Amino acid sequence: MKTLKRNLFVKSLLLLMVVAFLGSCKKDDSGDDDIGAGATGTFTIKGTKFSGPCQSIPATSGVSGNIDVVIASSTGASFTVYNMPTGSSGTSNVVNFDDNTGFSSQLYALCVPNNGSVLYSSTGGTVTKKSSSSYEFSINMIDLSTNESVTITGSGKY
Repeated sequence: MKTLKRNLFVKSLLLLMVVAFLGSCKKDDSGDDDIGAGATGTFTIKGTKFSGPCQSIPATSGVSGNIDVVIASSTGASFTVYNMPTGSSGTSNVVNFDDNTGFSSQLYALCVPNNGSVLYSSTGGTVTKKSSSSYEFSINMIDLSTNESVTITGSGKY
């Protein structure tokens, strides 16, 4: 379990660094943002709301055509949906994260709410696409250290 938690933390940290880098990109000469206008998201954990840039990147699972979507708060909190559906509508079920899920094509989520001292992984829930680049979610998660169950809700546009 300790190795799994460390691996998940490293994976989440790398994605957060990518988003932080992309979020710091300046406008080019044409005036267009590099990460897209309005590319923001929010997520709420136990009554605390986090918000920040929302960015999609090629899936870390290595599955061709899949994307991962990260919402990164300036406080260091992040929420990542792995293998986000690419369609423009529909609801998809989120799977329970376990040792075999990490590099598969299954839809799952991880959340780091406070610079890594807590790591939540998905146990179920749904992601609903509102357009090809916007979504809402309600995902049941568990703290990998204490086994505390929470539901994290939010939305994003990438």
